[in-house]
Amino acid sequence: MTSIISDVRPVPDTITICITSCGRLDLLAETLTSFRAHNPGGRLLISEDSTDAATIAAVTATYPDATVLSGAARLGIMGSIDRLYSHVTTPYIFHLEDDWAFSGSVDWAAAIAMLESRADVANVCVRDIAEIKEKYRNRSDAADVASQKFLVMRIDSHPEYYAWSPNPGLISLATYRRYAPFNRVQPDQMSGIMKKDGLRQAFLLPGVARHIGYGRNVVDPTMPARPKSRPLKWLRAIKKKLYYAGLRKEPF
Repeated sequence: MTSIISDVRPVPDTITICITSCGRLDLLAETLTSFRAHNPGGRLLISEDSTDAATIAAVTATYPDATVLSGAARLGIMGSIDRLYSHVTTPYIFHLEDDWAFSGSVDWAAAIAMLESRADVANVCVRDIAEIKEKYRNRSDAADVASQKFLVMRIDSHPEYYAWSPNPGLISLATYRRYAPFNRVQPDQMSGIMKKDGLRQAFLLPGVARHIGYGRNVVDPTMPARPKSRPLKWLRAIKKKLYYAGLRKEPF
């Protein structure tokens, strides 16, 4: 017997779906299949950053309704975002990576209403907030917009996180253009820059996306390797604190 999915909200014409991908075809398939089951329609842009001709051909053939962007050299996450967003003409962007599973539809009207009504919100994230550590969840403020519940992260919730992230979420094209190009910094730095301007991230409740890419990380050629030993992790943390205190020019 075929199951019927009743939780469906088509993507509004004011939103472009932008997805970063890098060779993980199985995860991309799960991401888009689950997303489309609950959120049909909308213009879809895919940045395939693997530079592998066979992979790019497979993505293009599998998603004929999408515009697939690629190049001869890898750009990394932030370069891929710039490549995608430079093709956007709608007022809003729904950013999506290739390793998420959706359990329901996005309340598009509520997400847009949050961005339009709160000048201090840069990004509306639809990730299941239960995946966020409790100590950070507790550093948020409840909000009701368009009959929907949100948690808005406080500026002091974390030195970097929770103003913007590449997790599934809605951002305005105007906000992107204000901070473009994104590839001038790393993801955490971009969030930190926005926090310094008083911007915060809102989580739409309940979240409808969960991360499925654990253990399948793709090496970003633009980012330094994360330290594995405890002393190096401490050193990295100290450098980042000095950076945000204005005592270092670079965070690492």
